[in-house]
Amino acid sequence: MLDVLIVPNRLTRRFNDLTHEEVTDMFTQGQRVCKALESHYKADAFTMAIQDGPEAGQTVPHVHLHIIPRHKGDYKNNDDIYGDLEDSKPRSVIDNESRPPRSAREMAEEALAMRKLFGQWDTSE
Repeated sequence: MLDVLIVPNRLTRRFNDLTHEEVTDMFTQGQRVCKALESHYKADAFTMAIQDGPEAGQTVPHVHLHIIPRHKGDYKNNDDIYGDLEDSKPRSVIDNESRPPRSAREMAEEALAMRKLFGQWDTSE
């Protein structure tokens, strides 16, 4: 399952440390990502999450927005996805050490698809 991260240019530990402009930019770019992913991955919906601090499951010391395309029935209980986000060793959805590594060819194909999908990314929009 795909998990796209939106990371502000200026790294901060907590959401409240971001400026108003950085928050606006992060969510504007998140909306653009959702629009692109919705058609490409035929997503029915999206889960967007910020784990703000270690007690919220944040495993890296900077704010970032998770954008996860969702499909009907991808979880038996819809909110189970949050357990995968919080778990230090996710069960299956989020990229982790237990997931079989992708081949160089698979990664190259994915990178090409993302370049086609997003093209030149202008963050001023």
